[in-house]
Amino acid sequence: MKIWPFSRSESSTSYGTVILIFLMSVLGFIEFFMYVLFFPPPLQYWLIMISIDLVIYFASSIFLFQFLSEPLIQLLNRVKHTSITLSPMEKKGLRGEFGEILNDVDRLAETLKREREGLLETYGEYRNIVESLEEGILTIDKNSKITTMNRGIENIFSTTRGEWRGREFEDFLRFYGIILDETKNVVRVKALDKRLIFQEIPIENASNPVTLYIFGDITMLSNLEKALGRAEQLALLGKMTASIAHEIKTPVASMKLSVQLLKKQLGQIPDEPAETLEILDKEIRRLEERSMQFLTFSKITFDLKTLNVIEVLEESIKLARIRARERGITIDFATPFNQIMIDGDDNALNSAFLNVLVNGMDASNENGKIEVRVEQIKNYVSITFTDHGNGISPDHMDYIFEPFFTLKTNGTGLGMSIVKRVINSHGGKVEIKSQEGIGTTVFIRLPLSR
Repeated sequence: MKIWPFSRSESSTSYGTVILIFLMSVLGFIEFFMYVLFFPPPLQYWLIMISIDLVIYFASSIFLFQFLSEPLIQLLNRVKHTSITLSPMEKKGLRGEFGEILNDVDRLAETLKREREGLLETYGEYRNIVESLEEGILTIDKNSKITTMNRGIENIFSTTRGEWRGREFEDFLRFYGIILDETKNVVRVKALDKRLIFQEIPIENASNPVTLYIFGDITMLSNLEKALGRAEQLALLGKMTASIAHEIKTPVASMKLSVQLLKKQLGQIPDEPAETLEILDKEIRRLEERSMQFLTFSKITFDLKTLNVIEVLEESIKLARIRARERGITIDFATPFNQIMIDGDDNALNSAFLNVLVNGMDASNENGKIEVRVEQIKNYVSITFTDHGNGISPDHMDYIFEPFFTLKTNGTGLGMSIVKRVINSHGGKVEIKSQEGIGTTVFIRLPLSR
């Protein structure tokens, strides 16, 4: 059975207070008794009183420290633990007023803990949202140093946040060749060949003002706009060339027939008139070839049917070899396949292959060589044309497929445009790799017949 109704700390406090009052009362009684006994008080009286006072004060200090400071220290330690961990400790030995104080501290800690968890959860949600954005977000402090950046910045600029955190924002812009203009919100990143839209948002904060930059990659959208504009121009150009080609085709056919009839009628004629007729016939044929190029370029749809692409390629090589013999150029064609079926227009494909071969011959030196290889990879056929000529300058590579772009003195600039138009219309893809002084390889991929 517990005789004393208080906890140790509370009983110590009450017990210490009683003892302190008792000692003070005894001290007062002794001083009064001695004062009456030795009245008038001699010097010995004052010495004895001072000694007794010192003993009583020393004993009182010990009692105060033992019975009052210990529970206070225990309370402070528990409050300190709770303030750091925001979790209450087991309430042992503290009741009464000290216990009530500790209960208030625990309730405050629970409230703060819930608030902190809520803030952490909200911070996590916002962080996930910012990290998942495709747009790049970057912040700088008042000293123009980069403080944070999201995953969008890393993807757009192909970098990592650790590489730039704490560095000058000007260094970042200079590294990627970005010039921010307040009058324009679209910038070009020269180092990455990208177009970005940006927005600057200052965030006022008395203690730590920051500036937020948002970058959006609009390269694909810009390219689509350019492609759409180019498609519209090509469509208009196609209509014009088709109209011109049709207008030329009829008189050219009449001229060709007339020259052939004239040759038959004249029979054996002197060399000079015969040479003139031969030149006229040759130029008419060249004009006819150009008009056919215009018609092929302006053609929008093709008559697709299942065919053997090896046969079409062989026919193109036969035609090309006639011209190649004149310059001593050999066309090396090797394939392990006799038949690869695709859906295509044989005339259009023949024209495309022949254009590639003619370009290769024009780029090759005398007694040069053109290699043609065929591979079947998964669901498409790959055809490569390789010449060992002069190659193409890097400055001209971007314009190879542009209509009317040519480096030849007597070229129309429609050859590779026709190739790209035909191959794309067949669901395929054409690529060119070239090194100046070494040669050029044209890769053509066409889907197999389903």
